[in-house]
Amino acid sequence: MNELPFRLEFVLTEEAGGDTVDPDLVDILVALVALDPSEGAGFACLAEAIDFGDYVQVAGGPDPDTGEARYCVERRMHDRMSDDSIVSPDSYSHLVAGVKTDGSPVGETMIKTNGFKVDCRTNEVLTLSDVITIFVTFLERRSLPEEYQWRSNRSEVDSVGTLTRQ
Repeated sequence: MNELPFRLEFVLTEEAGGDTVDPDLVDILVALVALDPSEGAGFACLAEAIDFGDYVQVAGGPDPDTGEARYCVERRMHDRMSDDSIVSPDSYSHLVAGVKTDGSPVGETMIKTNGFKVDCRTNEVLTLSDVITIFVTFLERRSLPEEYQWRSNRSEVDSVGTLTRQ
């Protein structure tokens, strides 16, 4: 495991639960398991507790129509200098996690959340287990798990974003 040589400070934001400063693994697991847009909790974000900090965020939960658990995870990573300071507030990647594919075309879909929807590709619909893996890796190392495919959605985020009212 490539843990960082220093301790990061985080804030966990839950749509229905407010903020938890310096969350531990249990806080994060409880928040992720509780995601249920029909109950008002369709979003969670784990962010570094600094200006322009990196973050990982998830939207989704059980689909209100089918009951199928569907999640979409995005990640912002700033370009950093050797002392770990950011290059600039605008110098970052914004990525969406997906299940690795064999290169075959993937379709478009959406994840329903609390009054919104997140547009994504079919391989970017993740399970709760996937979400936990990504959040824990971020908590421990501020890195991206290599078992996922990471697609840049920076242009979408810069224009309007991928959230729209249903």
